[in-house]
Amino acid sequence: MDFGLTDEQEMLRATARQFVADVCPAERAKEWDEESAVPPELFKGMADLGWFSLPFAETDGGDGGGPVELILIAEELGRASFDVAMCYIGVLIPGITVFNWGSDEQRAFIREHVMTGRQRLAVAVSEPDSGSDAAALRTTAQDRGDHFLVNGQKMWCTGAGLPDTTIATYVRTGPREPKHEGISLLLIDPQAEGVEVRRTPTLARHILGTNEVYLSDVVVPRDNLVGPQDKGWSVMLSNIELEKVIITGGYLGAAQATLDEMLAFAKRRHAFGRPVGTFQALAHAMADLQVEIDSARLLAYRAAWLLAQGQPCGREGSMAKLKGSETYVAAARLGMQVCAGHGFSTESVMSFRYRESIVATISGGTSQIQRNGIARSMGLRSY
Repeated sequence: MDFGLTDEQEMLRATARQFVADVCPAERAKEWDEESAVPPELFKGMADLGWFSLPFAETDGGDGGGPVELILIAEELGRASFDVAMCYIGVLIPGITVFNWGSDEQRAFIREHVMTGRQRLAVAVSEPDSGSDAAALRTTAQDRGDHFLVNGQKMWCTGAGLPDTTIATYVRTGPREPKHEGISLLLIDPQAEGVEVRRTPTLARHILGTNEVYLSDVVVPRDNLVGPQDKGWSVMLSNIELEKVIITGGYLGAAQATLDEMLAFAKRRHAFGRPVGTFQALAHAMADLQVEIDSARLLAYRAAWLLAQGQPCGREGSMAKLKGSETYVAAARLGMQVCAGHGFSTESVMSFRYRESIVATISGGTSQIQRNGIARSMGLRSY
């Protein structure tokens, strides 16, 4: 594996870091979170830099970037906040899925509207009775010939309530058995009759927002079917490894920024006549944390490199997601301890990191699900 970056990749990382400094430093991301604000300059800036078109082939209107380029951007955006990184990742992953599986018209929609930042995509998978067990979804889409009639409820739909958003919704179009059959992907307009989107109150992640989506006799044209009918499970899993890799990049950026922030505080805050960072108890804890972050980074970039080589990385992706998410939680917890009363104040960025980190080991596949996948790769079947 080559651990070096090309000149173009180094330039991309530098551009992304400057973008965060200019457009979305952590203090501003905290303000957006507290105001539940949708910052247009954030999405417009990403689109103007060509990041939404980056992973697509040049012949399709993209720039031919790969997993390494995407994780570089995600890591730098994560320095602002993980939610800022998800403003990019949450649009990109469904965009790639629809483009790879969609019709010519759907591919044109991605090329003309999503790559340019005019439109966004959100994903609806989870339901009140199905989260980690995604194949247990119950939202139905009855085939009525030229359209589907959709009924059900979706939960934890990140970004579904933002303007100019289309919801990529996984539904059941066939029998429930065998379990992973009979699932399809439909593109649903949240403004369509019978669709109701409600904001879910959450501890953090307020920029994109989390939503419940209620679907009551929603008429969805057959042209909005993405990929083959009843074979949506394959569609759902087609970018799961890439998603884990890029998401981990966001965790890495957030964890490193958290460490950098507590380190700066530990150098300037004095107690007993010297900086608190010079006390061995804190110095060793922060040293250990840097080791954990670098370990997570190596796991993530290994998985990205494997993907770039066209090799499978199910096990490596799960390891990266597991380590990256748990490291961000650990970083935020240590940051609160190092910053003490300063961190406990809601005026501090550290309090924002702490709130935001908690869901890292839950969303995008829980730590327990990642461990299940790793165990299966070792020949251990989980029950």
